[in-house]
Amino acid sequence: MVEVEPGVTLEGLLAGETPDVVLIPSAHRSGDDFAQLSSDLEAAGHGSLSLNLRGIGRSIGPTQGLTLRQVAADIDAVVDATAGRPVHLVGHAQGNIFARATAAFRPDTVRSVTLLACGGHNLVAQPPSAELLMHFERCGDQSLPDDVRLESLQFVFFAQGHDPSPWLTGWWPSGDVREALTASDPSEWATAGEAPVLIVQPMEDPLCPPGTGRELRDWIGSRASYVEIPLCSHAMLPEQPGLIAGAVVEFLGRQPSSGGRHGNSLRATNRTDGVDHVELQEGWP
Repeated sequence: MVEVEPGVTLEGLLAGETPDVVLIPSAHRSGDDFAQLSSDLEAAGHGSLSLNLRGIGRSIGPTQGLTLRQVAADIDAVVDATAGRPVHLVGHAQGNIFARATAAFRPDTVRSVTLLACGGHNLVAQPPSAELLMHFERCGDQSLPDDVRLESLQFVFFAQGHDPSPWLTGWWPSGDVREALTASDPSEWATAGEAPVLIVQPMEDPLCPPGTGRELRDWIGSRASYVEIPLCSHAMLPEQPGLIAGAVVEFLGRQPSSGGRHGNSLRATNRTDGVDHVELQEGWP
């Protein structure tokens, strides 16, 4: 637990030694979603901290009126208290916005940024449909029957053929910080300051389709690496854990003075139009 300021205390789930990677979860979700990825990072020699933002898990603090600069300050305070040095940030879904904002507003805290299912920088130009928003709100509404929520989880978060039932749990409505997003100017944070960026985009995501990631790659330019992961949607972490871990570990290993061990972690890719397409191989997790 890290006291950021009076009335604001944040919880982090530590894996390995002193963290050089900080993981920021999706909307209303906790750091528990990173259990497999943090284990894979530890196996590759990286300590990690899965962060619970305000209102999530044991983390406390007001969320009303919160700004992206305040969220970045929260993350900066946790990094300073737990790592004492710049770290690699990994943000999943909504967490990708917070990772980019931290890189933009607190650049001395960040060595690199990895975005899993990135989006949120283009909501004005490409707003989600009313149907998609309806299903999104249902996903974490525990007053609804499970079958209704499973339908919505499948629609928003999971590719066809993947079981959405593990995500019936793990929701924290108390962690609603969407006000920080709607009150922000994406031009201030969208390109993650000057940090190196890895974009890992799911191929079957209705909220953040591949075009969103490709657009961001083009905005960022030479600082950006871009990978597309097949057979997964917005949840992605429980759907393709091995492919995601391989992409992240390989990217971290390319950063200057990075800890950890790395090799040809992706094992097989096709590169076309500046996109690394990860291929499934027999025997993969």
